[in-house]
Amino acid sequence: MWWCCCVLAAWLLAGGAGISPEAVFRGHVKVPLLEPVSVVLGPNECKCIVVTNISNQTTFVVAQVYTHVQNVTVSLSKHFPADASYTSSSAGVVLMLNPATFYIRAGGEPVTAVLFALSYNALATSRPPLKDPVPGACNTEFILENDPNLHLVYNSYETSVMFAPANLGAPRQLLPPACDVKTDVSTRWRLTYDIYQYFLPETDLSMESLSEGMRKMSSVQKIEQNGIKITTVNSFEQTIIYGNSYVGTGVIYNVIVRDPVWKTSASYIPVSTYACTLSSAGYLCENSDRNFIYVQALCTVLGVYGLILCLIGHRIFEAEFLFFGFLVFGFISFVLASRFTALDFIKRFQITVAAGLLGGVVVTLIRGIFGVPISCVTFVGTVLGFLVAAIIFFTPLANFTVFRNDINFWIIFACVMLLVPMVLILLPRTLNIITCALVGSYAVIITVGVYVYTSLTFIILNIIKRAIYPEFAKVESDAPFQRTDYILTALWIVLFVSGTTLQLILERNRLPFPPCPYDNWKRRRSAAFGERTPLLRQPEI
Repeated sequence: MWWCCCVLAAWLLAGGAGISPEAVFRGHVKVPLLEPVSVVLGPNECKCIVVTNISNQTTFVVAQVYTHVQNVTVSLSKHFPADASYTSSSAGVVLMLNPATFYIRAGGEPVTAVLFALSYNALATSRPPLKDPVPGACNTEFILENDPNLHLVYNSYETSVMFAPANLGAPRQLLPPACDVKTDVSTRWRLTYDIYQYFLPETDLSMESLSEGMRKMSSVQKIEQNGIKITTVNSFEQTIIYGNSYVGTGVIYNVIVRDPVWKTSASYIPVSTYACTLSSAGYLCENSDRNFIYVQALCTVLGVYGLILCLIGHRIFEAEFLFFGFLVFGFISFVLASRFTALDFIKRFQITVAAGLLGGVVVTLIRGIFGVPISCVTFVGTVLGFLVAAIIFFTPLANFTVFRNDINFWIIFACVMLLVPMVLILLPRTLNIITCALVGSYAVIITVGVYVYTSLTFIILNIIKRAIYPEFAKVESDAPFQRTDYILTALWIVLFVSGTTLQLILERNRLPFPPCPYDNWKRRRSAAFGERTPLLRQPEI
């Protein structure tokens, strides 16, 4: 009975300390500074990590652990208490050298983790000593007392990255300055934060690619060399940044905290995301949206139709309006159904297709019955203006502060959309040919994009996100532009130039616009009626 009570007490103590009954400690691992070390952990296995090669000038060490699919838990205590542990696929701790050790633990599955450690110093020869700031040392929101981690959350629209404020550096094993004094220049309120991102190769979800990217975003020098600076945040602003979600493309974020007085800096723990859940089998991006096949089918039809319009769109005038009417009314119906209803994707897709077809038929009938080619070409020209405006806001121009306001954004967007047809309306045939060539060739690129990943699809997707999701205005949108994107951009230019040139040549000796089908029908009917009239017997006078 006494033996059973001892076992029960030991189990309760272990559970209260945060260690599961199955957790097993198996030795320790030495991690030299600046040298990545790979460690294989079994299910629930724990290891003690010892950072070596630390110099006398080092004031603190930032150690990181990252994996590919599974999470790993880090802690400064071998008991892994819940209030002093952090679990993620990219986790780290600040070691104040008392001692330079920490602990890692795997979950219920085997995991391969990469460990890396950076040291930060105080230059004692200068007066006053120049000390590097300590990342996350003024934490008031997250679990760890000193939290150098970036906390990442994503959805299909945006990726948010939060981090704890840093503190000024302090001599080795001495207390740092206070964090809450705002009026004293010697506190952390003078620090600034530069947020960087780095894009992994598109569709490359391998561990090798992730490890290479993490090494390029680990230290201050490498981040400045390889990363793309998104923005700078001061200590009086919220320490949070919002990025675009690029499903299937790896993005690594990191933050450099800078001390403008001492001219020193330090980096946080890099964090990565693919904006989707990776499967352990083959490292594939699990696509939970099983309805993507409908998008592929619709885009394929539009792409084939767009290729025809790109080459001979002005020749098949009425068929052109069916296409553009579908685009306009389908887009409007999808945005309204997505923003103001809670319908599932299938119902919204059905509404989009039905409204698009109805709108296309109505626009085609208006052209076929009433003629009015100038009015119809103006309607088509607004689609060209929409695409031109979307291309403009696909550039870093969209990240300007003035466009964070929805009113400013949509007013400028509408002005560009209307300005393009107004400028070209004096040459209506040229306007129509350019519209068919540019929009039709982009439809081809969109079709390729649903089978081969390309950032060019975000020219339109970013506008759709902005129209559907009001919070998208705060997103820093810098799309990756890599080899596939350059190839498809070249293809787009070739299609546009070829389509415009071909149509101008084909239409140079023809009427500016084909005759109205309804007028043709009336003339044929009148001619047929006129041919039959003489056969009737004329009444005698």
